[in-house]
Amino acid sequence: MKFSFPRLTFLLALALGGSPLAPAQADPAPADALSGASFNLADVRSMQYRDLASDDDARETIQEEARPGDFVFAFEETGKNEAYLRIVLPLAEALRIAFPERRVIVRRIPSHGFAQTVKAERIPFVISTAGSMVSLIDDSGAIPLAVRERSLGGDTAAQAAGGLLIVDAKRKELGSLASLKGARIAVESSLSFGPWQWLAGRLVSEGIDPKGYFASAVWRPHDVPEVFNAVATGGADAGLVSLCTFETLVDTGFIDKDAFRPAAVLSGTPGPCRSSTPVLPDWTVGYLPAAESGAVRRVAAVAFSMPDQEGWRWGTRVDLSQVRSLLQALHYGPYAYLDEQTVLGFAKRHSELLLMVLAVFLFVAFHAVRSRYLVRVRTRDLEAALAEKNRMEEEARVSRERLSAIERVGLLSQMSSMFAHELKQPLSSLSNYIGGLKIWNSRRNALPGDKALAEEALSAMAEETGRITAIVNRVRGYARQSTEPLKPCDWTAVIRRAILIVERHDARRVPILTAPGGYLAADQADDRAAMVLGDPLELELLVLNLIRNAAHAASVRPDGFVSVSLAREEKNFVLHVTDNGPKLSEEGFARLTGYGDSVKQEGLGIGLSICRGIADRHGGVLRFYQLPHEGICAEAVIEALDEASEPGRPKGE
Repeated sequence: MKFSFPRLTFLLALALGGSPLAPAQADPAPADALSGASFNLADVRSMQYRDLASDDDARETIQEEARPGDFVFAFEETGKNEAYLRIVLPLAEALRIAFPERRVIVRRIPSHGFAQTVKAERIPFVISTAGSMVSLIDDSGAIPLAVRERSLGGDTAAQAAGGLLIVDAKRKELGSLASLKGARIAVESSLSFGPWQWLAGRLVSEGIDPKGYFASAVWRPHDVPEVFNAVATGGADAGLVSLCTFETLVDTGFIDKDAFRPAAVLSGTPGPCRSSTPVLPDWTVGYLPAAESGAVRRVAAVAFSMPDQEGWRWGTRVDLSQVRSLLQALHYGPYAYLDEQTVLGFAKRHSELLLMVLAVFLFVAFHAVRSRYLVRVRTRDLEAALAEKNRMEEEARVSRERLSAIERVGLLSQMSSMFAHELKQPLSSLSNYIGGLKIWNSRRNALPGDKALAEEALSAMAEETGRITAIVNRVRGYARQSTEPLKPCDWTAVIRRAILIVERHDARRVPILTAPGGYLAADQADDRAAMVLGDPLELELLVLNLIRNAAHAASVRPDGFVSVSLAREEKNFVLHVTDNGPKLSEEGFARLTGYGDSVKQEGLGIGLSICRGIADRHGGVLRFYQLPHEGICAEAVIEALDEASEPGRPKGE
């Protein structure tokens, strides 16, 4: 989308603090209708950029509910915190300087489903990649306001986003795009429309089908350092990083300039950095039609008045035509429906339905062939005899199972009755006492503060009583299942439940992060099922204990966190629980990994020895690794459940 002259006039009028519909007035500064403060951008133009990563004032309103007059932004979360620190926080700081009576609310929304969430929640302002802005334009009628551009000026200043292929300098055979056919490419991120799609756009422009051109794309969850490590160690043949990343790392000395070299570089790339992909617009700021016109004018004026930041600024030349053409060529984003017009696209979109139809057809065909075969080879008398024999054996088996079940149920019923008899009455009495005390407290003659304090204490007692009742019910349920064999269960769902329990009830709370790229996604709705043969309760206790131990270790640090990931390695599922707590001594780590040594128990009282017992019962392994600088990584390995290995199913069936 290119700017026409009226649009450029509109943006310039906004930047100058005037109205695009009326001539500029002699009045030096309009008034802020909400606060009455003067609309003065002098402080914005002279602002000094500072480190906002740890500034509580800059981050305090991120999750608050919006009020009339607030600046509410939706920020596209791509997994790179640098983008948030360098793009969102400076703009939010400038708005606070210009309009101190107004709050800035920032909603961080993942790339997946970003446009749908913005439309559903009617968020007035957006800060997104150029690809998501095109989707918002088509889906919600969004209007681009500014684009992040280099301060060098010129017609190509807004073309600031691209990707560069880098290879090991020792591999002389790699250099051109053709030499990389069939190569393994390490990519720094897969969460948004970025370098990987831009590289596919170059292939399309050169008449090459991007599907299958490279052997594989290796997504690196920890971004740029992992890309260079993959290339250096042979884990990938080439790496794909964002524009100017390679030059910046070389200039700052973070990588050896002689260890890597750029590959498949395009000539004529605007700016000082090399690129292997077309150079496109970078981050954009836009607004939805429902945005209040006065707020749009203020945001535009502040954005265009901000001083340059490390060679970057907000510009008015928002031309998304190249981005739109690339999305259409790749059938990506708003043009994903184009795949429906091809046979392969239809098969991909409706693969589950086609597989179900094929399965039904094969089942019907197999059943018909089998029925005809049995009719030919067996006589009616033999069928009757075999049916009678099978019926009698089935009745005998069912009778034995019923007798065994009656014995187990009788024993457990006696124990459950004893527990209910012994615990139900005290818990009911305790609940009644608390209810009576609440009534007494509400009627007694006391100061309001004292009554509120007593009510708070009584509510806490009632909550804990309910928790005790829930624990009793959980133990009874566990007793009923203790003699049952292991059964198929979803380990991903078990891990999610354990994380929720820790976040709700543990006193030592630290952020619990899920590493993307495996079975645990950034959004719980995108999780993938990890089926194992096990006991859900025992697996939950195992994960609970590992996460609580990690949170206990990380809680001593102000920036402590716990990372949880679940991945598939050959025939096994591997759970990693990592913390950034202090580094243990050799003696402390030996006590942690040894058998039979006492370890502090918390929460449910499940020690590491019991965790190993749970892992052993599931045919798995529990290991611990000490990380190089800080923290511990706990690894639990359990065999994945395949259909051929389900109980009662023969291997060859």
